[in-house]
Amino acid sequence: MRNSLATTLAVLSLPLGAGIAIAKEPVPQGTTATVNISMTVKEKTKSDWASSAIERVLNAQCIVVAGPATTIGRAGPTPEQEAAMAQAQSNAEAFQQNYAPSDNMMANMQAMMDKCGEDEACIQAEVMKMSQTAEVQGMVAKKDQAKADAAGLTPDLGPVRYQMWSPQSCSGEMTVNDTYVTSDPGGEGGYGAYTDTTTVQGTAPVDPQALAVIVETDTVGNTTTYQIGAPVHVTLPSTSSMKGAGQTKVELLGSTKLPPLVGPLKGVFGKQSTKVAGQDGGISLTFQGN
Repeated sequence: MRNSLATTLAVLSLPLGAGIAIAKEPVPQGTTATVNISMTVKEKTKSDWASSAIERVLNAQCIVVAGPATTIGRAGPTPEQEAAMAQAQSNAEAFQQNYAPSDNMMANMQAMMDKCGEDEACIQAEVMKMSQTAEVQGMVAKKDQAKADAAGLTPDLGPVRYQMWSPQSCSGEMTVNDTYVTSDPGGEGGYGAYTDTTTVQGTAPVDPQALAVIVETDTVGNTTTYQIGAPVHVTLPSTSSMKGAGQTKVELLGSTKLPPLVGPLKGVFGKQSTKVAGQDGGISLTFQGN
């Protein structure tokens, strides 16, 4: 049987603290919240022969479910938490060195278990004999100091503050008001020149499977961070000045892309707004959580 920190603490009758301390959660795990999302995409482009002006609005609602609260957020431990964990590891190594039973005591304990099995009277008699040895007497003498040193074995990672919220269901609709102009000057003398203006306008529901939002709340920092999955599209009526009526598939996003994470934004849920700038325009986002 190898020496171990757990065995040392057991011999000294001390509690073993390990991992991240779980305190009272900000909200009970399984709590649901509703997040309303409004995302407006506006962009304009212009080249020698073409131009476009797009305006697309997604209005969506997602039900999210709270996971367990933790002391460490999705970004990983802070430098202070890493230092606390490193110090606790160092303390554990020192504790093991200072208070670990000798190999001889460990061998005697194993022999006792082999001899007694589940015979409690036998175990009690053997423990009484072992308690009279010099090594055990010495460990008992250091018990108070060992208890004090054991306080440094669990890192202080700060309060339980972070909570991840996973999507349960989403729904929404997308409104489009796009205009595309193509101007071809034609060949020599303007032969074959034309200008075609195509408009796409309308509102349609989006595929709920294409929508998702993952939320992280920080009750100490009073912030909310969003991860949005919205590769949504709709097919709407279009009108071309040259080709007439048709149908056009329109993606929500243009050239401006959403960042992997939106935030942290001030407040735990509530109403929050932010913007994402792009080369040709940008995205405006508004969240309303409750």
